[in-house]
Order: sequence, then C-alpha cells, then structure tokens
Amino acid sequence: MAASSGGAGGEGATTATGAGGEEGEGGGGEITPVMPDIHPEVFGTFDTSELTVFAFSQVEVNEADPQVLELAPDMVPRAWQRWRDTGIEADDYDAEYLASCRERGVRFVAGSTASILFDDEVDSDEQFREQTTRNAAGELVAHDQIVPGAHRSSMASPSYRARLVEIGKLQIDLGVDGLNFDEINGGYGGAEYDGNEGFDDHHVADFGNYLCRKHGGRPDGWQQGFDLLPEDGLDCGGAPETAGRGFDFRGYLQRVNATAKPFDSGNELLVEEWGRTVGNRPDPQVGTFVEIYPALVYWQEVVLELRRYAREQHGREIFISSNGIVPFVDMQSVGLYDWNIDGDGPRGMNWVPVVEGHLDGTVSFQTALRGLKARSKRVQALVGGKEVPLMLFLDWPNDMMNRYYGLPLEERKDYFRVYAAEAYANGLYFALPLHTTTDESTATALEMMEFFARFRDFYKSHEGLYHGATDLAGPVTLSFEECASAEQPEACAGEKKMSHNLVRLADGRTVLHVINHEYSAGVVEQEGVTVSFPVDASPTQVTAASIDFEEDRAVPFSYEDGVVTAQIGALPASVAIVAE
Repeated sequence: MAASSGGAGGEGATTATGAGGEEGEGGGGEITPVMPDIHPEVFGTFDTSELTVFAFSQVEVNEADPQVLELAPDMVPRAWQRWRDTGIEADDYDAEYLASCRERGVRFVAGSTASILFDDEVDSDEQFREQTTRNAAGELVAHDQIVPGAHRSSMASPSYRARLVEIGKLQIDLGVDGLNFDEINGGYGGAEYDGNEGFDDHHVADFGNYLCRKHGGRPDGWQQGFDLLPEDGLDCGGAPETAGRGFDFRGYLQRVNATAKPFDSGNELLVEEWGRTVGNRPDPQVGTFVEIYPALVYWQEVVLELRRYAREQHGREIFISSNGIVPFVDMQSVGLYDWNIDGDGPRGMNWVPVVEGHLDGTVSFQTALRGLKARSKRVQALVGGKEVPLMLFLDWPNDMMNRYYGLPLEERKDYFRVYAAEAYANGLYFALPLHTTTDESTATALEMMEFFARFRDFYKSHEGLYHGATDLAGPVTLSFEECASAEQPEACAGEKKMSHNLVRLADGRTVLHVINHEYSAGVVEQEGVTVSFPVDASPTQVTAASIDFEEDRAVPFSYEDGVVTAQIGALPASVAIVAE
C-alpha cells in the first residue's frame, strides 16, 4: 500500500465507499461509515487443518524452551516475541532452537509487540516521538504500569508500521512458520484507561481525512454541527488523499474544554466520530475512526506487506495472528485475562474460576466461547474473509494466570480436563501453558508435563473430531442412573451441571460432546449415563472417546424415529460420543 499516513492512495489503498450520506446539520445522523478497500492478497491460505495441539511458550529470542521439544505440539503460537531492543538483528535469535522445533514438526510462530515502544530501542529522540502516541494535550503518555519506560506506539505512524514490517521480514527470513503481533489496537486506552490517547499528529491527520471522506459530500454547514470553526483547519477541498489532513484536532479539543478528560465532555465529534475501542477486540462495524483505522487500515497494510514478502521472496504462505479477535488472520489467538468484555462478570468473563483457592468446575464457558466464535465470524465477514479457527491461551502476567498457578496440581489438570475440553467441544482450541518470560512457573516446575503429554496424545489421535464440524441444534437428552425410574428421564438433565454440543463432521459422522460440570474438589463422575440425539440414519456403531478413558469404548445403542439412544455408562470430565 502507499506510504502515506493511513494508506490513502496507491494500489489496494483506502478509499471512501460511504462518502456523502444524508443531508442535515450536525454530527451523527444516518451517515455511512467510511470503509477502506480490502486488498484480496491480505488474506492467507496457510493450512490449519492439522493444527490441533497448541502449547504456549514464550522465551527471549536468544533462548530455547526444552519443554517444547519434549512435548512437540503442532504449533507454538508465540515462541519468540520481539520486545524492546531485542530481536532487531538476525544474530539476536537462537536459530538452532527454531531448527530443532521444525525437526520435531512444531510450527514455530514469532512476532512482535505492536503497541509498546521504549525510547532506548530507536535511533533518536526524534524517531521515538514520531512513533509514539499522545494525549489530547499533545503530551507523551507514560505506561509505567506495564513496565517502567513503556509508551504506546502509534500504528498511524508510517515509520512505525514499516518497523513492524521489517521485523516480520527478518523473522520470515529466519524461517519461522508464522508471525503474531500483540495488541494491534492497544494505543487508545490512556494512562488512566479513559481513552485519552492516540492523538498524535499521524492519527489526527488521518482523522481529518476520514471526516472529509465521510462528510465532505454533504451540504455546507455540517462542520458547524460539530462546533467546528474555520480556524480549526478542517479543509475538505483538494484531492481525496490530502483533504482534511491539516485539521487541528488537538486545538479544537482545547477550545471546547475537552483536553483533560475528552470523553467526559459529551462532544459528538469525539464520541460519534473518533470513538472508543477495546484492546484486542476491535469492532470495525461500529464505524468510528478508532474502530476502523487501526484494524482495517494500519493492520491491513502490515499484513499485506508481510504476506507479499513471504510469497514473493520465499514462495510460501506465512501464518499470521494477533492477540484477540481481529481481521486478516489465519487463526484468532485469544489471550484470556481479567477486565475483558467476554462475559458479564465484574471483571468480564472469569476464565479461571476459583473459590478459596480451589477450582470451581461448576462454571460453564460455553456461552462465552460461542460469543467469541460469533464475534470472530462477524469481524471476518465484514472484510470478506473466511471464518478462521480460534485458539485460547492464558495470557500473562495477570491475576488470572496467577489463579491458575495457585491451584493444587490435580485441579490444574482438571482445568484442562474440563475447560480445554469444553473449548474443543465448541470448535475452539486451547494452548497448554509451558513458559512465560516473567516467571519461573513452567509446566515442568508445576509438574504438568506428564499430563500435557497425555492431553497431546488424546487430542492428536482424535483430531478428526475437532476439525470442520458444523453445530447442530439437537434436541439432546441426557439422563442419569438416579433418574432411571422417573416418568420423564429428560427432566433429570436440569439437575446436573452439564454442557453439551452436537456437531456434524464433514465425513457425515455425528458427535455429541458432553462436559461434566459436577465438581466438588474434583470432577464428580456420573454413572449410568444415557444420551439421545438425532442422526439421519441408524448408525453402524457408536463409540465414546475421552481423555479419561484408556481407549475408546464401543457403547450399546438403539435407533428409533431418527434418534439414537446410547448407553454411555460412566461420564468422567468429558466425553465425545460418535455415531457413524
């Protein structure tokens, strides 16, 4: 794409597809958002059909994790993550570690932070200031709560995007299978999480251009509706690529007393046009500037250049992902942490439910998991991309990871027996935590490696159950031993804490996944379990598979009126019932 800020002009560049809109004064109104052109080459074709077992291990770029070589998962989704002044030169990296992983069949993903910059990692103070965000007063915003000296980088800065691309090219040249960029829209939160950030010169110029593209075709007077005056410099004349780039937005904010707490002012230009975004969860469909430009303009440019480089220079497809749910990726890599928007709890979805230091396995993730899938599908569809898989991982450093660390050993295993199983049952994957760069609680230190090997063996040997599934509506009936004499056995299902998902595989098999949330200091195994679910024709056999079984079990079944009823017997933490 073109090198101008915002990617305007040039091949595959952003253009206004919704400029103009209805007449009328003032901000708001029924105005079509300005959506950029989406270049067809930004979409990848990396084959994810054999990626089933993931392990999260991030080490310094000059280090190796022997746990990865021992476990040999299908992919390490963030093995190297360029940080600060490491990972700038090829010699910074442990190429032998990469080669060893490739020999073991492990797809190796590197990458970089996309939102943190330190003044000692660039060549000059001028370059640092050119690549960092500002608050509404034009001041640098310190983020010492992340680590001392951290500032948010500006994805609107062409030189910063070029920096990300060069780092990605370096890692591609080293032979990595993929790239992961963390927090592509992380520069808008503010030091106090109030949205007072992102007002650097590059963003402001793009915002002025955005306003002209969106409203420039309206009758005279629309600027007054936003309390804009001629001295604010929003001139929409001239070429579309340059219109509005002289907008003195920070001066405007100062004039309307919106500098200290911009979003407390109720100003329409901020609320309805600039907008707010949630880190790692951009939602371009909202149509505001900070929802559209970071995800669809700046990020698209980075992805497009890296895909082209891998294709043209190395003749191969590169796997690309980012933390969260974003467009243009081959797989969503969703970090789990507190203060998310994935659930309705006081800190969002509690992805590690703990009561008095013990796992609360009675909680189901199913609603939140389906919400993540739906969000991903919507974001991908908005840009014309295909639906992609989702992989969850315990992000760090945060309280959620610490809650996992603090569980007793058997309950840590239960966490994956129940909750990773629930993710897989709903068509998502879950990366096993091996190593982070901020603590020594490795999987080996936590005595989890033997269990993780068992996890790997089960899901890898049954990977056909977890690819290409289509959700089915049911109905599904679960009944239990103590309900055998009830007149309506299906009513007993409500007395048990269970979740289930019924799917159809591409080869025609029907699979019912059942997750046992009966939990009290461990999984409460159920006895005498019977399940009923619809299938198109009488099965030739029904089998039950579980990480808790030594081997798959053929189970007795009957078939009547399009419904198969199978006698499962014991139900451990989870089971996949396969009718074929």
